[in-house]
Amino acid sequence: MIYCSIDIETSGLDSGNHKVLSIGAIIEDTTKKLPFEELPKFNAIVLQNEIVGSPKALTMNKDIINHMGLYLEGDENTRYHLKLTTGYEFHEQDNVVKAFFMFLFENGFGYSLVEGGNTVQIIRGKTFPVIGSHTKPITINVAGKNFGTFDKLFLEQLPWWKKLIRTRQRVIDPSILFCNWSEDESLPSLTECKKRANVEGIVTHNALEDAWDVIKILRKFY
Repeated sequence: MIYCSIDIETSGLDSGNHKVLSIGAIIEDTTKKLPFEELPKFNAIVLQNEIVGSPKALTMNKDIINHMGLYLEGDENTRYHLKLTTGYEFHEQDNVVKAFFMFLFENGFGYSLVEGGNTVQIIRGKTFPVIGSHTKPITINVAGKNFGTFDKLFLEQLPWWKKLIRTRQRVIDPSILFCNWSEDESLPSLTECKKRANVEGIVTHNALEDAWDVIKILRKFY
């Protein structure tokens, strides 16, 4: 199976009022189990001119917000340096889902295209669909801790998500695999899942690193 592990960082818990600050995604092929360095990764900060959020969430994501401010106020050299040193891409809200779509299309989730007219574009020598009202969406298997009840609600608020991205109804949430049915009062957190899977390290609340944590604990089962 090929799936995409997705995690986001947000300015708060209310998808109606708070915003996506960053998106981390990693494509995993369960038949290959490549090292982290070789896996296709999408790691983006979603640029915001104004941020409404909870104190806890804003404090937790202060580094992201700092990068965002430097990028928005910086010149071309500053922006180039930020991309080089932080490992993030920087996208406006209107464009981040388009960039994610292109990432997926380039890394195994694409579909055949009929060249002609304005239906295709060539980027870095590769053919992609031109994104518009008639663009065919991409369908993906998703893994993520609480993706269906949290991340997806925020992502669907972003322009183009509902048009370009289809997530299969059955989400791969690792918590069900590490539940202690005799003692747990609720499904375990990502921190507890890592502990029970004997995966070292803390949960960093960095979207890309958390997406990788999900893959590492799922790999215990394939």
